[in-house]
Amino acid sequence: MSIADGWTEKENIMKSFLLFGALVCAVALSNNFSPVAGAAKKAEKQQATVKFVEPVTLMGKTLKGEYLFVHDDAAMAGGDACTSVYRGNAPLADKLVTRFHCAPIGRAMAKNFTVRTKVIAPGQIEVTEFQFAGSSEGHLVPIGLEMANVSLVTTGTTIR
Repeated sequence: MSIADGWTEKENIMKSFLLFGALVCAVALSNNFSPVAGAAKKAEKQQATVKFVEPVTLMGKTLKGEYLFVHDDAAMAGGDACTSVYRGNAPLADKLVTRFHCAPIGRAMAKNFTVRTKVIAPGQIEVTEFQFAGSSEGHLVPIGLEMANVSLVTTGTTIR
C-alpha cells in the first residue's frame, strides 16, 4: 500500500516514532538546562540567637548563655571563615567568641534555628552543626583540635 506522498505505511509509522522521539528529547533537554530556582543564590548573611542553658563546647570554647550565630555565604564561597559566634545578641567585635569555616550539608527544611550536639563525655556536650530556620542546609562545625590525632581510613588511604 502506498500513501499519496509516496511513503509506505511502515515508513510513516517509523518517521512518526522518530519525530516523537525527537520531540521527547527536545523537551527533556529543555528541562535539564533550564535555570534551577536558587542555583544562582544571592550571597547573604544569616543570623540567629540561641540560649544555652547547660554549657556546651564549640571549637574548644565553652558556651553558656545567649549567643549569636552569623553565617556569611560570600565568605564561604571564597573559602574564608564563614561562621562567627558572638556572646550576646549583637555582632560586636569585642564579643566574638570564635570564627570558622563550616561544611554545608543537605537537611530537611528547619522550622526553627537548630543546633545539633553530641555528648563527648558525661556532662560534656559539643556543638556539631547548626541550621537556620527556613533553610534546608545545615552547617557542620569542623573537627576540633582535640580530635586531630584520630586516624581516618578511607579507600585504603590513612589520613592523620
